[in-house]
Amino acid sequence: MPGGQDIHIGLLFSLTGTTSVTERGQYQSALLAIRQINENGGVLGRKLIPITEDIASDPILSAAKAEKLIHTHHVAAIIGLYTSVCRKLTIPVLEKYNKLLFYPTLYEGEELSPYVYYCGPVPNQQLETFIPWIFDHIGKSVYLVGSDYVYPRETNKHIRRLVKLHGGTIAGEQYVALGAQRFQQILREITAVKPNVVFSTLVGESVIAFYQQFYGTRLNIPIASAITAETEIQAMGIKYAVGHYTSFPYFSSIRTKRNSEFRSLYNETYGTQTISAVMESAYYSVWLLAEGIRRARSTDTDEIREALRDIEFEAPQGCIRVDPKNQHLWLQSRIGRVNANGEFDIVWESNGLIPPIPFYNDEKENPALLRSDSASAPIHVLRTAQDQYKPLIDAIKNMTKYFPYRFGIFNAEGLTLAVFRHDVTDTPELPPFLSPGIKANHALIGHSGISLALMGRSEAVVRGSEHEREELKDWITIGIPIQRKSGRFYGVLGVFIDDCSLSPDTITTLSRALKQLLECAVGIVEEQGKKAEVDRLFVGAINAIPEGYISVANNEVLVKNQLASDWLADDPNLLPFLRSYLSSVQDHQFMTRFSRDQHVFEIKGQKIGEVYHIFIRKMRILSRKSQKNQVELVGSNVLFLKNIQLAELAAQADANVLLLGESGTGKELFARFIHNASPRRNKPFIAVNCAGLPRDLVSAELFGYEDGAFTGAKRGGRPGKFELANGGTLFLDEIGDMPIDQQAILLRVLQEKEVVRVGSGTPIPVDVRIISATNKRLAQEIAYNGSFRSDLYFRLNVFTIELVPLRLRKDDIPELARHFLTEFSEATGTPEKSLSEEATRVLMQYGWPGNVRELRNALERAFYVAGNEPLITLDHLPDYLRTDDTFQLISPEFEPKMPQAVQANVLSQDEIESIDSGVQGRRDEQLVQRDARLLRNVESIRLQYAQDERLEIERALMMYKGNISRTARELGISRTTLYRKLRDYKLI
Repeated sequence: MPGGQDIHIGLLFSLTGTTSVTERGQYQSALLAIRQINENGGVLGRKLIPITEDIASDPILSAAKAEKLIHTHHVAAIIGLYTSVCRKLTIPVLEKYNKLLFYPTLYEGEELSPYVYYCGPVPNQQLETFIPWIFDHIGKSVYLVGSDYVYPRETNKHIRRLVKLHGGTIAGEQYVALGAQRFQQILREITAVKPNVVFSTLVGESVIAFYQQFYGTRLNIPIASAITAETEIQAMGIKYAVGHYTSFPYFSSIRTKRNSEFRSLYNETYGTQTISAVMESAYYSVWLLAEGIRRARSTDTDEIREALRDIEFEAPQGCIRVDPKNQHLWLQSRIGRVNANGEFDIVWESNGLIPPIPFYNDEKENPALLRSDSASAPIHVLRTAQDQYKPLIDAIKNMTKYFPYRFGIFNAEGLTLAVFRHDVTDTPELPPFLSPGIKANHALIGHSGISLALMGRSEAVVRGSEHEREELKDWITIGIPIQRKSGRFYGVLGVFIDDCSLSPDTITTLSRALKQLLECAVGIVEEQGKKAEVDRLFVGAINAIPEGYISVANNEVLVKNQLASDWLADDPNLLPFLRSYLSSVQDHQFMTRFSRDQHVFEIKGQKIGEVYHIFIRKMRILSRKSQKNQVELVGSNVLFLKNIQLAELAAQADANVLLLGESGTGKELFARFIHNASPRRNKPFIAVNCAGLPRDLVSAELFGYEDGAFTGAKRGGRPGKFELANGGTLFLDEIGDMPIDQQAILLRVLQEKEVVRVGSGTPIPVDVRIISATNKRLAQEIAYNGSFRSDLYFRLNVFTIELVPLRLRKDDIPELARHFLTEFSEATGTPEKSLSEEATRVLMQYGWPGNVRELRNALERAFYVAGNEPLITLDHLPDYLRTDDTFQLISPEFEPKMPQAVQANVLSQDEIESIDSGVQGRRDEQLVQRDARLLRNVESIRLQYAQDERLEIERALMMYKGNISRTARELGISRTTLYRKLRDYKLI
């Protein structure tokens, strides 16, 4: 790729708006890095050309501007964004176009997208050392204040955990809207409770206002923050910040050669040396991208991603490293105190790089959090773990027998399983805390090769004096993950060398050799395990599978259970069909449905090596009696099957689910399906239609009420839907219609997992899984109408499933028709009816704006109109379906495409073109001359036209950044008409 055209790089920052006080500095740092790279010859002889978009601190704009950078300007990658909301809304655009974002900002963790390089620190790289330091040097009573969005709330979860872990207390916790300027009430509360420290997660202009007003209280209490940096200090005035604390990987006061060069160059360019950690992050983000392009010799995203695996880079803060598994960075950690010059005096810094741990849920799942006073495991736990790992321990001992060092084997939780050596030389003994049965967590053994490898799941070396514990300062400790490439992480092999004079090259060679031996050992053990698994299958275990099971390799059946044997015997053509289907399967996991002899078979399977493991289920039509507890999802369309696959995944995740789809697509049916397939299946499923709740009784219905809580309250009170659903699932249908004031209460319940009945002050703990559904585009409700809270949206939108409308799965109509007609026959006790070919053709040609619900209603009417006749013909169908011209109402050429993007605010080019043609087509005068018989269906036409026209208006508004005149010109209408339509569609 050397030479050729320049490389366009997207810069996506808020140059205006509440967070611009921080993001302008990031933008300038990115420009500085681009200039330096170009002055040094560019990348592979090509210049980097920055293309800038200002998102004005608006999350909705971030996705639109990102799409513009990629689709219009063809950028190779994007650098920028500050808030987590902006990042989350932009990720679907990156996925759509397969582009990378280099995110130069600290964030709350709990995310891992292959389209993002997280270049700022995660909580374990700031808070894990910051909170204990505060407790040791300031005090253990903490008051939390933050801006009300994702990052502060998630960060404060980590702080609450650490405060509890280290024996502290939370004196208070308050959140304010982004950009808030008034803090009198919060300051009065701080004055009253007198905490030892105030921890701030405020951002943007709110930081300035809070520090200035806090200064006015004359409270002798320090403020600690993981956000407030040099730029905010200069903006607020130095005197307001003196004596307060911050934790970052970088401070501008760091004394390194690279940082001196960086500060000098920044000062020459912009006339200031005020540089913050996020500015440095933006600076080295550009250099990382350039290095990825240089190593890949390409701007292809996949090749850049591969080139960046595990590289190291000398940044102003010091050496940093890209983690090969999670696209986060290994960074330094420092704590600084603001001095009278507006800079930070560094009061503490780490001995080396801190590995990123993006997912940090609780102490049980993260051995690095365990304290030394609970480091010893019970003997039965040790014996069980040793028995489980015995094949692996034996293999590792055998493969390391020619190495003259001490070794330790630690499982994935850090438990020491074995310590051994093969030679008989007189080498020192290892410290007692490295004995079998001891949990070698970071709190116990400190900074070491073993603890770093356990946390980062990658090789780590710590030499002599770099260790924190005195007992290890005469050793070199090496930690090597026990795993195959991209395979299961079994734990760490620890290597202990008592010769600290060994050269780095020797250690590197040793580590590589041991890594290869470990991969070989794991491979042997895993293959033995697979063989044992196959042997167990042959002794009859497969007959316990409630579905048909077949394993196939090289077109031959290896094993099948009794149920599958019976089906193959009943239908000799079934096996040839399976073989033909498997020959066309490309993915390792597959799923399909097909009909044979009035039965529908569902096939799901997985390819492991050369063996296909196939599970077959014969679908049965459920009677009306059983439908309450069982759900049959009828259809074999590929898009519909993908919906089912997502629903099955959601059922096992126990996360909140958001079902999106038009009316009549079966949102409640899918909700019941998810509940029935989940571990909560034996607990209640409670459905609530939010649109049908009286506005003044929403709280009473959802959360319950006490006796006498309001006029008309039932004597003795009444539990709400949350209490009734305790342990099970609560389905909130039409969530988009919930009043905005009640959304805040719902959000609190979801966060705290407890309800307070109306008229009571006692919280009641609840364990409820939320599935919500809507036919609205909630992102647009947030952006345009302000009728839905963004924080509630992100709380509900953990697992999204967008249900496919019937017009995009018309091949399922015959199967659905048979299902409904059988259901009607069973309900009435009459013989089954079937559809004529002509009637089927009519159903296939209609557009079905009411989706499956409309189809069912039409067939139910036809079923009763047909009377005793066994065949439903064209004459039995509703008039609007069998009107000849109606067939063309929503023909394929006018049919809007299903959105490809997950987020409602992202439109693909195909969608835009489809909307263009659809709107233009409906203006064709031939529709005006339709027969008067079409008047009966005019309402469905009007609704379809209105949906398409609204989409067209939204697309034009986004294209012209909300400019009314240009939007009206694009649509070919007057400004007055456009304003009227905006009001009609509730876009203003």
